[in-house]
Amino acid sequence: MPEGPLVRKFHHLISPFVGQQVVKTGGSSKKLQPAGLQSLWLQDTQVHGKKLFLRFDPDEEMEPPGSSPPPEPPQKEAHKEGAVDPKQDGEPSGQKTLDGSSLSAELNPQGEDESECLEGDAPAGDAGRWLRVSFGLFGSVWVNEFSRAKKANKRGDWRDPSPRLVLYFGGGGFLAFYNCQMSWSSSPVVTPACDILSEKFHRGQALEALGQAQPVCYTLLDQRYFSGLGNIIKNEVLYRAGIHPLSLGSVLSAPRREALVDHVVEFSTAWLQGKFQGRPQHTQVYQKDQCPAGHQVMKEAFGPPGGFRRLTWWCPQCQPQLSEEPERHQVS
Repeated sequence: MPEGPLVRKFHHLISPFVGQQVVKTGGSSKKLQPAGLQSLWLQDTQVHGKKLFLRFDPDEEMEPPGSSPPPEPPQKEAHKEGAVDPKQDGEPSGQKTLDGSSLSAELNPQGEDESECLEGDAPAGDAGRWLRVSFGLFGSVWVNEFSRAKKANKRGDWRDPSPRLVLYFGGGGFLAFYNCQMSWSSSPVVTPACDILSEKFHRGQALEALGQAQPVCYTLLDQRYFSGLGNIIKNEVLYRAGIHPLSLGSVLSAPRREALVDHVVEFSTAWLQGKFQGRPQHTQVYQKDQCPAGHQVMKEAFGPPGGFRRLTWWCPQCQPQLSEEPERHQVS
């Protein structure tokens, strides 16, 4: 699943198209009616957690209100833009720049059957100008190239994935969206206080949420408090904090919860920096057989009753399960 750092990378790839007109559309979506976007101008793009928002207007505006400048890389880039290791973080990247050189980011091009949820037809007047894009489990954005089949399907056919939406721009480039859920909105739904990569991320709110009497692995995936945090980040920060995924937040001491939030921010920020610099993000327990200490890693699907269960990797020795008695913080 594309997590916060990867969605911000998508935002970075789309930003050069802001200010350009859509001259042609395509895609397999039946409910969105891609043709309704033709002749509109892409005026802004914003990101929040795992969601991307694109603003379209019927007329060109030199300085659209509320526009967001393209995100700056957290540090100076060590590589050329688009020179991303295709094997990093488990998502192939065949990236293409606007002049035709490679620059796209992809997680899993084979998820063609991911359902889409689209509302409305096309923006009208001042309402519904924002297109909200949710990437689900296998969503991706490709720039100036299409995703290609990496293997044959069950019938033995080498069928390329079908994009939900393709936008061709007057500048000569195009964007292809795969396996996305899209809906029109009158304004972007942005709450920086819960976005783990926002400067306005509210640590106090996150710490309070972690104190609930439920497994911390459930709370970490709650986008109300940790928007942008997904399964990879969940597994990695719990290992780094030495916390068993099923430990109840209510039994963790305040310093343990604070350390866990520190790991969330640090790991997510480092992952984002790696995206811009072309560095792979190495995991320590996610999809591993052994932890860095050489212990066997366990794997099981955990989730709240009646909710979605996610595969979880943890080391029983490095992350011992706590009793239901609250931890006592000893002051030396």
